[in-house]
Amino acid sequence: MKLITERLVIRDLCEGDYPEFERSLNDVQKTCFGSGKGFLDWLISQYSERDIVNGLVSFGIFDKQTGTFLGTVGAGQHDDLHEPEIFYQLLPEYQGHGYATEAAKKVTEWALEQYPIPYLIGTVGVENVKSQHVLERCGYQLIDTRSLLVHVTNERYDFKYYRYYQTK
Repeated sequence: MKLITERLVIRDLCEGDYPEFERSLNDVQKTCFGSGKGFLDWLISQYSERDIVNGLVSFGIFDKQTGTFLGTVGAGQHDDLHEPEIFYQLLPEYQGHGYATEAAKKVTEWALEQYPIPYLIGTVGVENVKSQHVLERCGYQLIDTRSLLVHVTNERYDFKYYRYYQTK
């Protein structure tokens, strides 16, 4: 699948994306899956179902003109809340240029058109102000702050909890 924005191509990940995809992973993701290759293979396997309510769908974000891998964006069931959630992550050198906002807007639009859900959520660490601004620029509404279990670490952290409501 492919989504196009003014500056981006958002598409299914493939095996050829591996070298750059691995650079985008954080330590928790690497620990959980053992290697970036295992995680990428698992994400690719999720395309057969394309279920953001009970699973997840993750796409690569690519520069429209150069084809450069910028990061990932997607939607899927939040581990603790069991609600469909938007997520995004950019390589450090591409942060601060509006790419996360552009990608999150497009995937939010796609998710609400494709699935019979009343809203999509976003959760962001309370200290991650830049990511909070991404959700706010996309039209997500801050609901409250919640202590949520991060299953891969089995620890609770405080997150800002946002919702974007279906308008149809």
